[in-house]
Amino acid sequence: MTGSKKVQQKHVGVNFSFIEYINTLNCCISLDMKGAGRLVAVLLSVVLFSSAMSAAFAQSSQVPPLSVTANLPLYDEGDTVTFNGLIKSPDVNNSIDVTVRVVGPIVNGTGNSNIVTVKQVHPQVDGTFEGTFIVGGPLWAKKGDYKILVNYGPQKADTTFFYNGGKGEPVIPDNVPPPPKCASDQVIKDGQCVQKDDIVAPPPSCGTGTVYDPVSKTCIVAPATVECPPGEELVDGKCVEKGEPKPITPTCGPGTHAEGSICVADKAKGPGQCAIATAAFGSELAPQVQLLREVRDNVLFSTGSGTAFMAGFNEFYYAFSPTIADWERQSPLFKEAVKTTITPMLSTMSILNYADIHSEQQMMGYGIGVILLNIGMYFVAPAIVIVKVKGLLQKRRL
Repeated sequence: MTGSKKVQQKHVGVNFSFIEYINTLNCCISLDMKGAGRLVAVLLSVVLFSSAMSAAFAQSSQVPPLSVTANLPLYDEGDTVTFNGLIKSPDVNNSIDVTVRVVGPIVNGTGNSNIVTVKQVHPQVDGTFEGTFIVGGPLWAKKGDYKILVNYGPQKADTTFFYNGGKGEPVIPDNVPPPPKCASDQVIKDGQCVQKDDIVAPPPSCGTGTVYDPVSKTCIVAPATVECPPGEELVDGKCVEKGEPKPITPTCGPGTHAEGSICVADKAKGPGQCAIATAAFGSELAPQVQLLREVRDNVLFSTGSGTAFMAGFNEFYYAFSPTIADWERQSPLFKEAVKTTITPMLSTMSILNYADIHSEQQMMGYGIGVILLNIGMYFVAPAIVIVKVKGLLQKRRL
């Protein structure tokens, strides 16, 4: 009680002194001393402002350039350590990461040789940064103090926490699923089981002047690049003048190919062209030529006897047919004569297209019949006509 009375008396004395000071100031002002009163007010304002600035500067000077703290002072194996810090003056024009190292256990004040965790954290615009790491694993077996060291450029800071030690076994976070179990012919790719045969190896990197060939799966010499002179462009592997209409390649059917912008019949390899009929009717696509080709390919070549006949006939036919075809092209009159001559033979050949031939005997029967029919038309009938005409002429002479 005695102590409180002294405090109260002192407080009363201070209040009295301050009131007395104010009364004195009022007296000075009332005695027409306004100038002195203003001077005192200014001095008091300067004193109060200086005190506030000193306190603010002292508080600002206490903030270190770089600081870091851990969320807890002690951790067990498998715990997650959350650390955060502040960069007093971050470099906004050259944003760099904060390097974080965890060393320990600290022995005799040092543990720099035992680095157990290293990572980098990107700071925010206001200079704050935060990160996490898990205490556990082969490097976290020993018990003791561990230190978190952070670097931001030349600035350094650290903080310490205590670790209770562990077994030194890898720690798998609870939110990470275990890897899938794959069959013997499968492997894990992107967290899933896939067949080994489905994994496509990336193509090799080929050197200068070579390219990767997907067919041979090797690097081959790069094809020569055609460079066109100024004013020309590359079209279908050839240099043509710019602005020229590009040739249109038509889509041709079986047995024909494109020559320019039209489709023409493919030329047969070796004996196979109906040279005389083609020259007579003007095109390999003429219906008469197509008829001969169909009889040959679909009827005669379907049996052994027909194939043997065509082999002997080709040796005989192609010994003179190219010469006859050239005469037809040179003489339109001879061409018309040949066309008229072979027309009856084409009519008899068309019988084979409608005949139902399924055996060698049928082929021999129809073939001999067509041959005899042609002999009758080209030799027997003309001979009979000649004999008749000769007999009539002789009767007239008598």
